[in-house]
Amino acid sequence: MLSSFRSFAKSPWAIVLLVLLTLGLIVTGGSSIFNGSGTAVVVAGQQRVSITQLTNAYNRAIQRQQAEQPGFTAQDAREMGLGEQVLQQLAIEAALEAKADDLGLAISGEALAREAAREPAFRNPVTDRYDYETMVQALARANMTEEQYRDSVEGELRRQQLLMSLAGGLRMPDTMARNRYDLTREQRRITALVLDATAADEIPDPTDEDLQAFIADNPNLPDPRTGLPVFTAPDMRAFTLVRFQLEDFIRNVDIAEETLRDTYDYQVETGALGTPALRSFVQLSASDEATAQAAADRLAAGEPAEAIAADLGLGEPVVLEEVQSYEVPDTDVADAVFAMSEGETGAIQGRFGWNAVSVSAAEDASVPTYEEQRDTIQAELARADATNALYDQIAAFEDARANGGSLEAAAAASGSPLEIFQPLDQYGRDTSLEIDFERYATLGQEILPGVFEAPEGYPTDLTQYNETDFYVVRVDEIIPSHLRDLEDVRLVAEARWRDSQLNDQLSARAEEALAQLEDGESLDIVALTTGGRVESTTARRGQSAETFSQNVISRAFSMTPGSWESVQAASGRFIILTVDDVITADMSALTDTELAELQATIAQEGTNDVFTSLQLALETEYELNSGAIDRALVAQALGETNPAGR
Repeated sequence: MLSSFRSFAKSPWAIVLLVLLTLGLIVTGGSSIFNGSGTAVVVAGQQRVSITQLTNAYNRAIQRQQAEQPGFTAQDAREMGLGEQVLQQLAIEAALEAKADDLGLAISGEALAREAAREPAFRNPVTDRYDYETMVQALARANMTEEQYRDSVEGELRRQQLLMSLAGGLRMPDTMARNRYDLTREQRRITALVLDATAADEIPDPTDEDLQAFIADNPNLPDPRTGLPVFTAPDMRAFTLVRFQLEDFIRNVDIAEETLRDTYDYQVETGALGTPALRSFVQLSASDEATAQAAADRLAAGEPAEAIAADLGLGEPVVLEEVQSYEVPDTDVADAVFAMSEGETGAIQGRFGWNAVSVSAAEDASVPTYEEQRDTIQAELARADATNALYDQIAAFEDARANGGSLEAAAAASGSPLEIFQPLDQYGRDTSLEIDFERYATLGQEILPGVFEAPEGYPTDLTQYNETDFYVVRVDEIIPSHLRDLEDVRLVAEARWRDSQLNDQLSARAEEALAQLEDGESLDIVALTTGGRVESTTARRGQSAETFSQNVISRAFSMTPGSWESVQAASGRFIILTVDDVITADMSALTDTELAELQATIAQEGTNDVFTSLQLALETEYELNSGAIDRALVAQALGETNPAGR
């Protein structure tokens, strides 16, 4: 959350809010995000992780995965252990907070205010100034309250303080950087015997029995294009869908010109359009007109307001920056000030007495014309009307269902379109298993996961998706996962079977060649007897060449010069290699800039090691791998058990 709010508004009213937040911290002493009430899934010292916190963090993690990987489901999350990852992250953060408690680390209210003052998400996108409603909306979108936001900032700063105190000044000796340079610049001269399809015997055509046995032995063999099983048909669902999409209703909305004009006039009158007039000024209260005028004259001459107040026995000057008219307490003073221009001074009689005023900055109101605003107003009104129509149709649909109508009858009664889909998998593929990107874009991320969680034969409850839209679905048929018929996958099966036969043949030949070379046979003789070819290269770590893939060169750097090893470089290619020579780095070519960069890299790696060691120590100290975590509550928080059955 902290990284997503990195610059707060700089207006004086934002600072007022920050002061209030700071005062709240001073009064309460602050509280960590882990100090929530209720049953805790993790206990580390005085710190707690509640069931709600783990559930919310887990749901946010799933949403992030879905944004990056369409089609990601709750089942996928369980299979990849996402819940455990989120739990461990929260547990370590709680342990860091507990250690910060033990060490007495604290964050001042001023530091919290400075951090919050860098948050951009609280700025109104139109005025680019802090706006309370914008802040509330931004926090709501992040599922956070103001108190939770403040606590998250404090917790983040305390953890940073603890971590940086341990590793902030870490520096490694020059010798480590020089050794790293030697390691990365070292080269090896490699010679290899290459065995590929050109060295293999002819492979006969497979029988149906061969192919069926191959498929049975490799049911989950992945398709290289998608990573999904090529021989196994996925679970599929045929279903009937009713969608209520706001965009469909917007297309049918027609707003009268008179209504657009009336709306524009109303927005202008209420100040909802444009940017308001702003004034920055200094104000001195005086007992009478003469004193006020004298003070105004001296302000006009450039004297500091504080000096004038002290000399004339007036109260402390009031300085207001970029305020709107309604923000000036005295309406008479406000009227006079907003009639003045930048640099003007004057004596003003307000409702509560005389004042000397000097305007340091003036910005007049700016209101867009009707023509400039018309399209925006039309879109807003059309959206409002469409939303009403959407909800009216949903109400009619739900009324029909409540009265016993089927999905089809309710759709007909409410005028809602009915969509019938033949069997699809969770990626929106039909029985051809070809991806339809348009279909997936409209169904995949939110509707299909619901389809695969729904029971067969029963319409679901009305479900919201895409923020504005809703759907009801009924699964009409479930087709379980099964091996596909041979005729459907014959071409792929034959190609993969041939690849398998080729690899088996070359693997056996590579073993024979390796044994001959280890027995001292000449490489040229072995090449002749195996049908392979001899190739050489010189490379550094991490490099690759046309024949020598990265994994082959990586193996060479783990070998003793003069020895032989066999490596499968790729499907249908085996390499038996030896290292002829080790070419060390030229240390005289190491520049000061390169040395400094290597030192910085090694220092960062050392810092990471310190953090890892700290994490292990905290896990031990706070028993995070044993009694500190309530596994029954964790399962409940992640939706893996029924809370009532605990």
